[in-house]
Amino acid sequence: MRIDELLEKKGITVETINKNEKLTAAIKKMNEKHIGALIAVEDSGDIAGIISERDLLMVCTNCTPDKSVKDQMTPGNKLVTLKMEDTLRTAMKIFTEKKIRHLPVLNSEKLAGIISIGDVVKELLDVVEEENKYLKEYVMG
Repeated sequence: MRIDELLEKKGITVETINKNEKLTAAIKKMNEKHIGALIAVEDSGDIAGIISERDLLMVCTNCTPDKSVKDQMTPGNKLVTLKMEDTLRTAMKIFTEKKIRHLPVLNSEKLAGIISIGDVVKELLDVVEEENKYLKEYVMG
């Protein structure tokens, strides 16, 4: 399965936050939306980076909530992304090798969506369950 197919199934809504917002705003938005990462954007709407739960946990050890998202996010020049035509196998390889849980998806260098390791695992589990169903039907006659 390709990433664009997964996004079509999952939905393309991407929660963003301006990179100049305070970390407390990022924490509040992630809690309200029950998500683990936000795409940080420039004033122009272009991707500036990503801020994740892990990034926020690291800053909480210093208790400095007055910092901005840009102070703690993974910046755009270090951001690992997927393309719409990439496969779930590619995504899983990146999640595993880089030890990350969220990947922005780009379409012609523009933000098209975001997927999490949970999205990919759920999709792969659905595929295995469907294959098992067809195999059981075949064996049972």
